[in-house]
Amino acid sequence: MPPSRHRGRGLAAVEAPHPDFELLFRSAPSLLAVLDASPGFRILAASDAYLRATRSAREAVLGRPFFEAFPESAEGPRVTGAGSLRAALERALASGRPDALNTPVRGRDGRVRYIIHRIDSLELEVLRGARERDDAVREMRAAQDALETFVQSAARDLRTPLNAIDGSCRMFEELQGASLNGETRRLLARIGVNVNRMENIIEGLLGLSRAGRIHMARKRVDVSAIARHVVAKLHNHEPERFVAVEIAAGLEAWADESLVSIVLEHVLANAWKFTRRRPDARITVGMRNVAGQAVFEVRDNGVGFDMSHAERLFAPFVRLHDGPEYEGHGIGLASVKRIVERHGGEIWAESQVDRGTTIHFTLSGPGI
Repeated sequence: MPPSRHRGRGLAAVEAPHPDFELLFRSAPSLLAVLDASPGFRILAASDAYLRATRSAREAVLGRPFFEAFPESAEGPRVTGAGSLRAALERALASGRPDALNTPVRGRDGRVRYIIHRIDSLELEVLRGARERDDAVREMRAAQDALETFVQSAARDLRTPLNAIDGSCRMFEELQGASLNGETRRLLARIGVNVNRMENIIEGLLGLSRAGRIHMARKRVDVSAIARHVVAKLHNHEPERFVAVEIAAGLEAWADESLVSIVLEHVLANAWKFTRRRPDARITVGMRNVAGQAVFEVRDNGVGFDMSHAERLFAPFVRLHDGPEYEGHGIGLASVKRIVERHGGEIWAESQVDRGTTIHFTLSGPGI
């Protein structure tokens, strides 16, 4: 009888409430993720060890497609191992057979419902890198938002005293007009010129801020038509000038139309401005294909610049040519650079003093 009583206690222990399998899974020492059987392989569960190793919060990863952590690069999926990992998961899903890292789990109907995936050391390195990248992007966006808020606030604060100065000078000139001598008139004119210059700088700062905030909506953009429209406005502004402008037909880009307009407005305005001394001023807008990528070019025969200063060309507030003949505030090309980079492209310049300048830019990364 005693042995029977012992067996009864063992049976009672077996029939006790089931273990908390979710708790057991979360507490497993291995780096595990449960993926659903969809093409996106969404993360349905993750062990605590996985979360600690990848420095992730559970709520941030659950429901997220697994391959968001494996960014593809221009060199292709092999760079991060995403291609081989996806192929392994797809094989496990199709065959229902486990491998070293993936264990399919079948439902009652015999179909694969989940895949328990174990993360290895190489994969962990990629996941950590992706996490650090995401953190860096968030910090950069926060800094950019703070900078744009400052620019908006500074623009408002600067405009109030500028308007007061401009209004006071105008009122003084109207009240004392007949009695003003030549020197006083020159001083008032200088104040007016500098007020206008500050207004242009403020507008430039706001434009630089807007270049980073405008919502991008890519579509097929007629670059040739935009360039013709910009050149027509430049002609209307200086109808006395003759500039031979050649715009290639059929130029197109997959980009945001309003942002492309800003790019061409600044680049063509610069070409127009810096050919002012040329009796045979010429501007050419074209495109060439380099390794399957469209590289747009705006070429002029203007004053050019020393290529030792090329790195400064797209920096804010940098002007390579001073003097009243070449008006500007040094912010336009900085805005252009920001827009091009938002499109995943690049911008650079080639120039020779007294021979002209060519601005090259792309509007997408390689292969797009």
